[in-house]
Amino acid sequence: MVFKSLKKLNYQYEVTTGLYMLESWEKYIVNGVVCASFALVAYTAINHLPLAGTSLFQQLTSYVA
Repeated sequence: MVFKSLKKLNYQYEVTTGLYMLESWEKYIVNGVVCASFALVAYTAINHLPLAGTSLFQQLTSYVA
């Protein structure tokens, strides 16, 4: 059951992004770029959003006070 649903999700991903018409080595490259991009976005969000949120909160409180 789980394998079937994962297979369906993979099929939907390949059809939506157009990966179904690529060869397997091309799929690895595209998926690698997607994973690397996601990792960079996650890294940036984890490292920079707390500081940006604190700075924004301080600016907003200075306007209110």
